[in-house]
Amino acid sequence: MNIRKLLLAGSALAVMAGAPAQASIVDNPHFKVLGLVIVWGADASGNAPIAHDFVIDNDATGTANDADLIAGDVHTVVTGSLNATPDASVSLGANPFDITGATSGGTFNDTGTDAGFLDANDSFDAFGLDQNTDVSATGATFESSFYVASNTAFAIDAVASTVAANTANFDLTDVGYALSVTSTGTDGGLNFGGDAQFPHSGGTAGGVSATVATLDDMSSAANVFTGDQRTALTPGSIVDQSVRFDAEYSLGGATGYDLSMGVGSIEANVVYTVYVP
Repeated sequence: MNIRKLLLAGSALAVMAGAPAQASIVDNPHFKVLGLVIVWGADASGNAPIAHDFVIDNDATGTANDADLIAGDVHTVVTGSLNATPDASVSLGANPFDITGATSGGTFNDTGTDAGFLDANDSFDAFGLDQNTDVSATGATFESSFYVASNTAFAIDAVASTVAANTANFDLTDVGYALSVTSTGTDGGLNFGGDAQFPHSGGTAGGVSATVATLDDMSSAANVFTGDQRTALTPGSIVDQSVRFDAEYSLGGATGYDLSMGVGSIEANVVYTVYVP
């Protein structure tokens, strides 16, 4: 028997018996959430409410680095409702006139075939006038809205253009523009904003551009809003974490239509782009 080999084997067993057992476990959890902006309103067919913009931030600056994961565009709704804003139609009649400051009479009798529009079958009551009596265009203010929920601050650019077929004598300078934000409310029976905050710490007008007063100011792409915080304030659904953006367009701007503006018509397209700056 080889005594030397037995001694060496015994020494090796002693070393192994005295060494503690070891195991290495490596774990590597990883999470990453991109900036997200969800825009909802109506779709091209007038269905509402429906989300048609799902914009993610690709970790870079500028709209070119954002991605909209839903094909198509959001269409606005009539402010205070979930009714899609109607497409303009050249078949519709003209805006009625309203007599302001009359000393007597001046009632408009909408008895024509196109309710809400002026035609030759309508009539006015005779009216008394003084230095303050004037005439304005009724319904020459158009209000529309869309909704936004986000986990990050975002901005909105807009560009306006006229529809040549439905525009005569008036232009983009004749249409006033104002934008504001409503943080909570009920539209069409749907409650929104219960878990939301204004997308700008300045409140309803915070972040709204002060240099865009008419559609002509956005005849080339112009920034109309830049926020500084997310809309989602507390845990809730998309609707609960949404705010409503309200746009108001007015013929004649802040002072309204005046006879000195003459005769004309205008239809405009306004396209908004929501992105993470």
